[in-house]
Amino acid sequence: MDDNVTLILARPDVTQILDALSQRLENWKYTERYLQTGYADESYCVEECSDAEEAHRIAERYGSIINSIEQQAYSCK
Repeated sequence: MDDNVTLILARPDVTQILDALSQRLENWKYTERYLQTGYADESYCVEECSDAEEAHRIAERYGSIINSIEQQAYSCK
């Protein structure tokens, strides 16, 4: 079972966190595509993982985290 954590942050700080998480999400999506196709684009780094499926699961987790933060941050305006 996951423990929940309550943080109190300024909205600009939450925006910065979301930006960073979005970049990580894009890197993992890129890694998944790279592992599937072998094509490398210099604008992204390939993350270390065992296969495309693992990269996909990690990307999905980042997406879930982003959605959760956005729902909480923007529902309390």
